[in-house]
Amino acid sequence: MSEETETKKLLHYRQFLENRIEELHKEIADLTKAVEIIDQQIVTQGFKTPTLPSTQRKETKPINEEEVIDGVSITAKDGTLLGKMYTEQDTVIFKPRDNFSFTRDIAPFQSFLIDRVLANMKSTDEERASRGELDPSNILEYEIKVEGNEIKEIIIENYGEERRLREINSSLRWTFDKMFDKINEVQQG
Repeated sequence: MSEETETKKLLHYRQFLENRIEELHKEIADLTKAVEIIDQQIVTQGFKTPTLPSTQRKETKPINEEEVIDGVSITAKDGTLLGKMYTEQDTVIFKPRDNFSFTRDIAPFQSFLIDRVLANMKSTDEERASRGELDPSNILEYEIKVEGNEIKEIIIENYGEERRLREINSSLRWTFDKMFDKINEVQQG
């Protein structure tokens, strides 16, 4: 075999390998895209039971504490029990303790918990729904139940994944701890 023939074979084989590498890169890109689409579907559909459209939703019934799956104590820095947070399927319910007069106008309830945390989560969900990444029926919703001006219950529906649940828990803890401090300042002042 001449050197020229050998070089041509090597060049031809090299070209074949480069083409194959390019095909494999395209296949990897396609497979990666398929995994991303599957991940989006998993996040969108999750493991939730389907929710009724808002026109068909039944009125939220008061929680029977024996029926609740997870009850988490929300405490102040000094250990004082401020309330309980319950999770039931895709809903979080927070009930402040009755013997404290937590009202909507005590900072940072509105400025932090409502405006920065819950409204921001809802806005993020609405953006994701507009891009088709989230079913509109899974957009976070929240309701503040009050008697007079006193907060009796916070209901958060469609909170989403575990990370969000932890964020809601820590935000409730921080907000109500600060509100508790302000109530104590007024009582001592």
